[in-house]
Amino acid sequence: MKAIHIGSVLFTTTLVIAFFVSGNVFSENSAPLQNTSKSHSVSLEANHPLAMAHQQLEQAHVHYQKGEIDKVKINLDAAGKWLRGHQRNSKATELASEIIQLQEQINHPLNEHEGAISRLWHRSSALLVREIENATKSWNDSTTANKTLKHLLDARLHFNHAEHELFRSHNIEKARYEIDNTLVYLDKANEVAIPRVRKKITSLKKDIQQLPTNNTNVAEIQTIIQALQAAGVSVVKASHSVSPEIHARSKKIAEEISNLKKDIFLLEKRQQYDSVMKRLHQLDKLL
Repeated sequence: MKAIHIGSVLFTTTLVIAFFVSGNVFSENSAPLQNTSKSHSVSLEANHPLAMAHQQLEQAHVHYQKGEIDKVKINLDAAGKWLRGHQRNSKATELASEIIQLQEQINHPLNEHEGAISRLWHRSSALLVREIENATKSWNDSTTANKTLKHLLDARLHFNHAEHELFRSHNIEKARYEIDNTLVYLDKANEVAIPRVRKKITSLKKDIQQLPTNNTNVAEIQTIIQALQAAGVSVVKASHSVSPEIHARSKKIAEEISNLKKDIFLLEKRQQYDSVMKRLHQLDKLL
């Protein structure tokens, strides 16, 4: 289990609270996550329910790492209350229900509970971004653009959830669930969108559907893996009959090559995910 790296989340004491939610956030396997997504700079009133719940979930994770379970319970309880107070947001209510389920289990801490807190934190981050994106649009609810946007925001919310399942918990079943929901909301957006947006949505759906599978660019990736394997063999051979220092460094390089071979599918998938998310955001400009 590697050390967890917490994403930078900066809270101010003024009426406005600024969140810089980076890709380096809590990992279910406690690994530092490198450049997993572009940073989002968002702002919201300091006492907004989602902002307060987000803060409490971050504290819950910190206290869990320290083994301070009583404080974790307090944080989870507070987060749940803030979310239940935001009744106009159905997604916040769903998140509050997930917190209640965890509260019922936390008296007997298990390894997977840290991952559960990580998932809740990630979901609260996604809800924050969605809330602010929605609040920053000033279109009238009856416009075609705004009807399309609301569905696109929900699609991005679920696609954000899928990021956690694909690259942190590595739970393909849950990833498929979130991606299926992403596609549902894209279909809803497609029903009301103007033609140029519908064309983009059709293209995006094809790429999104491939994400839970390992069928993308397989031939190209296999070529890279074979090259890495050959490089690893060459490094091992070159390390024979050399000084202990060079041998040790060569062994480390060989291990890194081996790890890269294991991660290459995931890295490719990460690039695909980031590309799709960028295109999802670019749809706003077409509305």
